[in-house]
Order: sequence, then structure tokens, then C-alpha cells
Amino acid sequence: MGTVQSVDRALLLLSEIGREPGGLVDLSTRVRLATSTTGRLLATLEHAGAVVRGDDGSYHIGPLVHGMVSTTDSTASLEAIAHPHLIDLSEELDEAACFSIVSGDDTITVDQVDAPKPIQAENWTGTRVPMHAGSAGIVVMATWDDREIDRYLAGNLATFNDNTITDPGKLRSRIRQARVRRVLWSHGEYVDGLSSCSSPVIGGSGRALGVLYVYGPSFRFPAEGDADRIAAVVLDRAERISAELGWSQTSYPDPMSEAS
Repeated sequence: MGTVQSVDRALLLLSEIGREPGGLVDLSTRVRLATSTTGRLLATLEHAGAVVRGDDGSYHIGPLVHGMVSTTDSTASLEAIAHPHLIDLSEELDEAACFSIVSGDDTITVDQVDAPKPIQAENWTGTRVPMHAGSAGIVVMATWDDREIDRYLAGNLATFNDNTITDPGKLRSRIRQARVRRVLWSHGEYVDGLSSCSSPVIGGSGRALGVLYVYGPSFRFPAEGDADRIAAVVLDRAERISAELGWSQTSYPDPMSEAS
């Protein structure tokens, strides 16, 4: 059986990047392809999330390939990219900053950086939360297609307190809001007395791979009149991480119609 040349070349390129990351010219030399051909292949692989390009122009294996090989390795890669942004967020907003990954119909917090506050909320590292229970899961679902959303909303939506939203219509409204704004607040929907602001970390395919969020006790977070500024800061950081993973704003799904 014959092979498809472009696929063979892409696999050769991925194999070479896996052996040792490199820049465009270096990689084209190593795989013995024209620079223009290598550039086109890298652009396609980057858009799909199979490779990511660092600030120095070098290409590394991306989250798509890591996810195929090892969930643990992929998580470690995403966490490593997100962690410096968590430090900056915590320092700038003076609250705990966290990163969650997507795991089926849940989010799992895998990293947290605390601010030096006299009253701190608990560390959420390792906590698994259903998609509907708070802003983190809602911004993830905003990157799903409508069939996936329908499937999830038709299931058993657990209630965690009086603030947990389980009405499918209200959840759809929240998802529409998240699709437009790409950032969302929640107030006590999973745990009473905690407020959080979340924005999705999106791969080249346009789907959320994780969530960046900042949270704190509702009595102080957000401070009066500060919610919009905080949301803008969180969104900016999430978009920076997403750009490192090959996402661009044009790949984000269009808002749902009011009829959906």
C-alpha cells in the first residue's frame, strides 16, 4: 500500500521535534526538506496543537501529541506553561490563582499559587468539579459544540448548595455569555462564600484544554467596582497561554443563537 507524502513528512518532522526541539531552519535541515515545505507543515501542526512554538522560535511537541501518549505528561506540559502566569496573577490581583485541566465532564485543579493573605481559602489542588458547578466548567463548555452541551445538560446535574445552577436554560444563558466574553464570574456556586473569575485555556483546535481562574472569599473578592478589571486581567493571561498552544481568537466558536 502506498503512503501519503505529506503525512510521512509531518510524522518525520514530529519525530525529529520529539528527539530535539528546534527552529524552522534547523528542522528543515535535519529532515532534509525545503524551508518553505517545513514551514507549511509546522504551521499545520501548530494550528492542530501537535507542536507549540516558544518565544525563541523553537518548536516543541504540543498538547495534542502529549494527550495521545500520556495524560500525565500532557498535564505536566500545560502546568509548566501556565505556572509563571499564575505567579503573576496572584501578585497582581493579591488572591489565589489556579490552573485546572479538562477531564471528561469535570475540571481538575492541578496547580495553585497563593497570595500572602491573613485569611486564605483552602488549596484546591486535586479537586474535581463538575462542569456546571461554577465558572471554570462553564467557560470550558463554551468551547464545546451544541451537541456536547445538550448531552451534558440532559444528565444528572448535582446540587452542591443553594447557589448551584442546575436549570438547563439558565446554564445555556451562562454558556452564551462565556462564549461572547471568554471570561466569567461565579459567586458561591460550588462552595458558599467563595467567588472566582475564570477564562479558558484553548488549544489550536478551538477546544478548552484547561482553565485559568482566580478566587477568594466573597466578602473581599472582588472589591467593589473591581470586577471588570479583574476579568480583563484573567482573560489576558488565559489568552497568552492559549496563544502558546496555537490558538487564535478566530478559532473560538461563535456565540449560540438565542434559540439554542
